[in-house]
Amino acid sequence: MEGKIKILIVDDSENECKSLKSILDAKGYQVFTAHNASEAIASARVEPPRLILLDLFLKEGSNGVEAFKDIKKIALGVKAILITGHSVEETSRLLDEVWVEEGIVDEVLTKPLRVEKLIEVIEKYTKGNLNG
Repeated sequence: MEGKIKILIVDDSENECKSLKSILDAKGYQVFTAHNASEAIASARVEPPRLILLDLFLKEGSNGVEAFKDIKKIALGVKAILITGHSVEETSRLLDEVWVEEGIVDEVLTKPLRVEKLIEVIEKYTKGNLNG
């Protein structure tokens, strides 16, 4: 699938992964999914993504940001869009002041996701950045 932008979706909800994968496949992206941090890291080693959509809280005691820190060492230049079901008010200090400012994640979206907004943000970070 050369020339397609690779996106890794990391969410412990299988339904969320399937839904997002379906949407992004239809938009022409090459999409991989993982349901926990170890799967995400293994996937990134095999197919380094250009962009990661990751859930903030994953099962097995890990969070998406910790997984992303490891993936950044594998896939240089990868961008991350953090997805959370928690309100922005609940997590804004941690998300905005620490993770976004320090460059750990590039964007934060809250669930339920609006497809139009998701595509807009993905295009913001992938436009002109093909990897294959």
